[in-house]
Amino acid sequence: MSRSDVTRAVVELPPFSGNPIIRINDEASLQAKAVAATAIKKGDPVTPENIRDLESFWPVDVHPDSGWLAYVVVGDAAYIAFDLRYNKQRTAELLGLADDYLEVVEAVMNRALRPAVDNLLSAAELTVQAQMLAESQETKFHHARDKWLRQDERMGNAPAGFFELLQRLRDERAAARYGDGHLSVSVDEMPALVARVRQMIAHAASRVGVEPIEGSGTDSPQS
Repeated sequence: MSRSDVTRAVVELPPFSGNPIIRINDEASLQAKAVAATAIKKGDPVTPENIRDLESFWPVDVHPDSGWLAYVVVGDAAYIAFDLRYNKQRTAELLGLADDYLEVVEAVMNRALRPAVDNLLSAAELTVQAQMLAESQETKFHHARDKWLRQDERMGNAPAGFFELLQRLRDERAAARYGDGHLSVSVDEMPALVARVRQMIAHAASRVGVEPIEGSGTDSPQS
């Protein structure tokens, strides 16, 4: 088979350096959003002749946790698309869990401030963990997540202030979780902090291309 014989192809990239899976021509299934060149009635075949342009296209047989690259020829034009964000199912679960933590914070912050601050830190950390996982980076170390977020913000990939917020909450961890020392966060500050962490969740969800899965805390415990 020569290069000119390939009219569509998909390269599936499993997370954590798994071996690529390559599908060519009839092995590759694609869906597309296209601009019609002529009116197409329901039931009419869609051919290169009645498509003016492709707006987007994507493979339909790729595991949701895999990244992918796709190639297709339509008429005289060749198109390439890709999505190199990994582990979407797991990142959606983590961001759903972050939402669950925020619900707990809002429910208890007026009467149990220390547990509320501790849960707020957990929610903020989960946003970083989810984004790292989307890049096939996995760690259980707080300092690794901090370093990643600091670098991400310096590169302009995260809104300014996210790293500072995470560090502010991290500084409260001993007092919040273990009652070790004075808690400097006040009840009056909590609504603004909750709103800021909610922005972190929204940013992470948009960046990795997922919707947080509601109720993830019921079956996806976070250590």
